[in-house]
Amino acid sequence: MLYFLAEYFAKLEFLRSIYLRTFLAFVISFCIVLFAGKPFIKYLKVKKFGEEIRDDGPSSHFSKKGTPTMGGVLIIASVLLTSLLINDLANKLILLVLVSMLMFAAIGFIDDYRKFTVSKKGLAGKKKLLFQGTIGLMVWAYLYYIGFTGRTMIDFSVINPISAHPYYIGAIGMFVLIQIILMGTSNAVNITDGLDGLAIMPMIICSTILGVVAYFTGHTELSSHLHLFYTVGSGELSVFLAAVTGAGLGFLWYNCYPAQIFMGDTGSLTLGGILGVIGIILKQELLLPILGFIFVLEALSVILQVGSFKLRGKRIFKMAPIHHHFELMNIPESKVTLRFWIATLIFGIIALGTIKMRGIL
Repeated sequence: MLYFLAEYFAKLEFLRSIYLRTFLAFVISFCIVLFAGKPFIKYLKVKKFGEEIRDDGPSSHFSKKGTPTMGGVLIIASVLLTSLLINDLANKLILLVLVSMLMFAAIGFIDDYRKFTVSKKGLAGKKKLLFQGTIGLMVWAYLYYIGFTGRTMIDFSVINPISAHPYYIGAIGMFVLIQIILMGTSNAVNITDGLDGLAIMPMIICSTILGVVAYFTGHTELSSHLHLFYTVGSGELSVFLAAVTGAGLGFLWYNCYPAQIFMGDTGSLTLGGILGVIGIILKQELLLPILGFIFVLEALSVILQVGSFKLRGKRIFKMAPIHHHFELMNIPESKVTLRFWIATLIFGIIALGTIKMRGIL
């Protein structure tokens, strides 16, 4: 909205600055969550939307029972309002991200709501995957309908994050990859969200770094210098991601140990989906596993645990996801969380480092 106002009022031309709008997006989204947090938590308590604790989980988690959940609604509302206020809504990439965010949010909300009204298991896993697959189909069709505008037409290629070499995989290959990425990122963040503050801080780090990459890819000279795939309008995504970062920090205020609220599937599925969609738009599909290493580790631990038990009848970890394994090794929850944050920061720096290395190797 402010972006459009700048077109009609000369004195507001400064509002078109991507730097100013990135700053405003961060501050506004942070303040919305910070100041709306307490009344929202009270509302959830009145409605009795409290966390249910699994009987087979760590015994230390039983004290968390009844903690308000579905906090993702607050995060998403903040990001949506901020984006509508600050972003250039004529940007096709922003429209795709906003629609994708709302679709992932709908899946998460239905899942959370069913846990309180129908079954503690929530939405069936197959239905989740079906809905996520539908989003993947939409993203694939939309991106290749509007087309990428870059230095080279490599729409159906993935980029090596080290050498910047493109690998052509074709339209079908890209469709499959998009499905894997979106299902993977959304569910991986969901799996990670098992300790106070464990998922939200890595998400903050990832969205911040991805925001930097978005700015680079939307800048003709910088993208060429750094051997990044130039995409017209992708710089606007850095403004959107600043809103995600701000909302995430505001939520962390209440989600840090001991948590006053959990984001629920509404938040975790949506935030993971946002990472995946923007990673695809920026042609950073292969950078995502480096940037989101902790999310990959958490998801992989579950896959290995289930696979090992089915094939060998033995478990690899004391409990999966792997953060529970560390808890059962008598490592305090806050220490596990902090170490995962540190690991995310390290891999985030590595991810940024690979960008500088492009063209050298």
